[in-house]
Amino acid sequence: MEPDVTVEHELKFSLVDPPPAAADVAAMGAGGPFAFVEAGAANHVDTYFDDDHGRLARAGWALRTRRPAAGAGTIVATLKGAGDVAGAEHRRVEVEADMAGDDWPVAVARRLTEHVALWQLRPRLTLEVERASYRVLHEGRPVAILAFDRVTARSRAVERSVHFDEAEIEALGDTAPATLRAIADLVDGLVRLAPSSVTKLERAAAALELGSSF
Repeated sequence: MEPDVTVEHELKFSLVDPPPAAADVAAMGAGGPFAFVEAGAANHVDTYFDDDHGRLARAGWALRTRRPAAGAGTIVATLKGAGDVAGAEHRRVEVEADMAGDDWPVAVARRLTEHVALWQLRPRLTLEVERASYRVLHEGRPVAILAFDRVTARSRAVERSVHFDEAEIEALGDTAPATLRAIADLVDGLVRLAPSSVTKLERAAAALELGSSF
């Protein structure tokens, strides 16, 4: 695999209930092998791009920029492949680099041009994300990041917005799927989880088309 390409491995869930309080998450692992350490709240804005014909989406790719909601700070460009999905488990190829001005990073642009001309890209959809994240330790070793996201999605094509809540458990390093599932079982005892086989972008696009949250 090329040095600027990584594989993202995570479990994705829709939240049936609102995200839990930080104190409740921290207490979740008391007396067990897992510890949940608050990593803070960080709001960000994700803008997704494609051409007018949706060529990137049809090729199984998603392109976004991420910037802090406050406006100041580094803007990061990320290109993600379709990958493999089995229930809540997602594995996706990911290319990520900081933006320099308005130009797409070379590592990202090189793969984009296989599918679409850069000048044809347009902002299609925006997600405003309020994120609370926790570092998950297993017997003192970092194994995952647990994140609760409150998402507001807006389309550039229609005057409409939708809202939904999600949870993600992302593996750090070579953390095994069984470990991620054990973390999910703990979280599900605190707040009900519904496995999600779609990405945030796919969920937002479908909800905006239907005109409702789900």
